[in-house]
Parts: sequence; structure tokens; C-alpha cells
Amino acid sequence: MTTKRERVLAALRGEPVDRVPIAFWLHNFAAENSAEGLAGETLRLAKTFDWDYLKPQSRAQCFAEMWGLQYRASRERAVPFTVTHAPLDGEAALARIEPAAPLTGALGEQLAALRLIRAAVGPDTPIIWTVFSPLMVMPFLMTGGREQTLSLMRSAPTALERALDAVAVTLRAYAGACLDAGADGLFYATNLATEALMTAAECRRFQRPYDLRILAAVERAPFNLLHVCGEAAHFDEFADYPVTAFSWASVPGNPTLAEGHRKTGRAVVGGLPGKPEIAGLTRPALAGRARSAIAELRGRWLLLGPDCSINPDTPERLLHAAGAAAREPRPA
Repeated sequence: MTTKRERVLAALRGEPVDRVPIAFWLHNFAAENSAEGLAGETLRLAKTFDWDYLKPQSRAQCFAEMWGLQYRASRERAVPFTVTHAPLDGEAALARIEPAAPLTGALGEQLAALRLIRAAVGPDTPIIWTVFSPLMVMPFLMTGGREQTLSLMRSAPTALERALDAVAVTLRAYAGACLDAGADGLFYATNLATEALMTAAECRRFQRPYDLRILAAVERAPFNLLHVCGEAAHFDEFADYPVTAFSWASVPGNPTLAEGHRKTGRAVVGGLPGKPEIAGLTRPALAGRARSAIAELRGRWLLLGPDCSINPDTPERLLHAAGAAAREPRPA
């Protein structure tokens, strides 16, 4: 009998599999604010759906917390957190960003959650652990968010690069610690590298160098996934990244699953809708999306997963329907 680890690793190598692996990921905003809460929710989902691999949904703000972000936690599963203090208000404030101790604070808490999850699921279930690119972290730190970050990219590029370097130093060390704590690799995410937000040249300057430094720390890992978020992403700028799989949204301006595989030569994680689309689908429609993705790649080089995280209150019957479709017998 094929184990989950054997199934996932075979899919990443493009080898025949007994069935295509599947997983979903979603926030529980009320539970994600402690190591025990994140681990408990992850294990509940793993038991409920028997997913082939796990992508625990760390709270998005945990990286920025290392440099002073403060927030008010939500008490509702589907209601996000509220920022109460963003520490940087402009160019001069960027100079305050220095490398942080990656085993402490919010990141230390994340590592504790990872150790709890690994101990509970044992060695057979692959786990990928979320790390944001430095450029994705910056808007969480700025009082003006994404718009201010992009403005500083053009008005104060050297100051921004210095801050990105400090974040990259921290996250490189954290990435290595994730492997030591039981992860099989990273879910490495970026969300600013789109045609609407930056040029390809800006992507090469403010994104790529820092990404590659962090990914180099986990090159020994068997399952590193790059997630390029957004419409009309600069996908080609990432095609040669040293990862084992790619994930992106199936939206206008982005490659199809088959095109993404052809461009990268690597496995694809996707085929299923993320938020908010998934919440409006029926069980037959979502099962149909799973079958279409499997057919598109002929069951090879594919791990089923959502384009991005799904709605926290997505009906469980939908996820069971997608899982059932993935587990249907396939013609030899």
C-alpha cells in the first residue's frame, strides 16, 4: 500500500501515482494565535479530511510581529485580525529594521506549533511550512501598507533594500529552523510580483535576490513549493527558482496548469479554486474541477490544492467531495 509520503514524493518527481495527492489550507482566525491553537486546528483538519500533505495556515502577521507589528486577535473563525500598530511610517523608519532572532517571539511560537504537528502526525505525512518573501512582509510593517511599500520601492530603493536584507537574514535562518523542527520544505509565498504592481525589472531587483538567499537554506528539502499570488503574475521571473513545485492562481494573465509545468519542468500544486470562489461552488462543480485538473496533466506532476487559501467557513461537504474525486479509481 502506498504511503502518503511515497505518493507525494512520486507526484513531485512526475512518477506514476496510485492517485493524485490532495490537500486544502484555510485560516481559523480564532485558533491561530498560539502554538497549541494552530497545531490543534491543523490536526483537526488532518483527521477530518485525511489529506495527503499538510500546509498549516500560520497567521499572516507572524513575520511582521518580529519587527513590531501589533494586532488584536479575532474571536471568530472567519473574521480576520485587526492591526493595532504598524511600526514603520516612512523612509527614515526603514533604518530601524535589523535582523531578528528567528527562534524567538512569534517565529519561535510557529516552530513550536510545527514540532507539535510533526509529533502528532508522525513521519509519514509531508508538511510544508509557510514563509513569506521579504517583500511580502514589508506591507505588514508600513502604516501605508502595500501602496506605501511600492512607493518606497521607487522613491527610496536603497533604504528599502537594506530593510529587505535584514528581513531576508532572519527568514533564511528561520527557514533552516523549520526543517530542523520537522518540515519537509517551505510554502514560500509572494504576492506583489504582478504586472499591476511592479515591473519585471523591479521584481528582479526587490524580489529575486532575497528569495534565492532564503531558498538556498532549504535546498536539501524534498518539498519546497513556490506560491506566486495574484492576477497577471510575473510568472516567468520565477520559473527557474530552485523549488520542487509551483502554485499560482488560475486567473486571467496566468498560465494554465499544463503551461506552468512546461515553463518550469516542475510539479504543479493547484487545480482547485481558492477564496472567495470556492464558497459559491456546488459539490459536483468542485469535484469536476478536481477531475479536470487530473485530466489536464494526465495524473502526473500534480498535487491537487487550492489556488490560494480557502474561506475559513467553507462547507466541509465541499472539501469531502473534492477528496472523493481525487480518490476515484483512474484508468491504467
